Amino acid sequence: MLKLTTRSIPCVTPALLAMTLMGFAPLSWAETQPVAQEHKDVPVVSDVAEQKIIEHMMEASLGRLKGWPGMIFYCPAEESKSTALKQICQDSYKNLEALSVQHNVKFHKARNANDVALLPHLTGRLKVIIDVVGTEPGVEPSAISARISVLAHYAHAVNRATEIAAPQDSSQPKHPTSIPQHVDAVLWESTVVKAGTGGQDALAQPVAQEINERLKTFFADYDKANKLP
Repeated sequence: MLKLTTRSIPCVTPALLAMTLMGFAPLSWAETQPVAQEHKDVPVVSDVAEQKIIEHMMEASLGRLKGWPGMIFYCPAEESKSTALKQICQDSYKNLEALSVQHNVKFHKARNANDVALLPHLTGRLKVIIDVVGTEPGVEPSAISARISVLAHYAHAVNRATEIAAPQDSSQPKHPTSIPQHVDAVLWESTVVKAGTGGQDALAQPVAQEINERLKTFFADYDKANKLP
């Protein structure tokens, strides 16, 4: 039977054990921490203003998902020697394909790492990458984690710091931040982690199911973004 746990285990150090045996109580957490100093240059934001700022940031983040012409999917673990990790990739691909049809989003599965590097650059589509890793087979307890990343490729990205920096001597080599770069920007991401007994095979289905739930959330956000004015 699969048994998942999220309990944390306290760490008992040799020094703490020795102090306890000698009858001395260790210092409290507050006593061992430096007193925080006030920084007058840091503005104090009211709760109301903070909430408005957070709402604005969330809306801005949502707006970044608007207008993309489709998606390229890749799951590197599909080439893994682990059957459990392969199965998670295959299940995720099927779920993602079904969601793309349901939400009327153009969708293409990358054949390999070269595809996922080249196709977004040529098509302007988003990358949806599900990176799945696990403990070594046979290790108990086992664990599998998956990171879902939705990335946008930019071919001429320049660091904003170059806009506010002092003018650079044209005779000097350009700083890397002022040279247009090919970069992948993270527009949306989520992480799934599960652990338990029974090996990776026992974790494969629960992980795949949780990934599917996160993908549903992403497509809901994607739909919401594309309905924005």
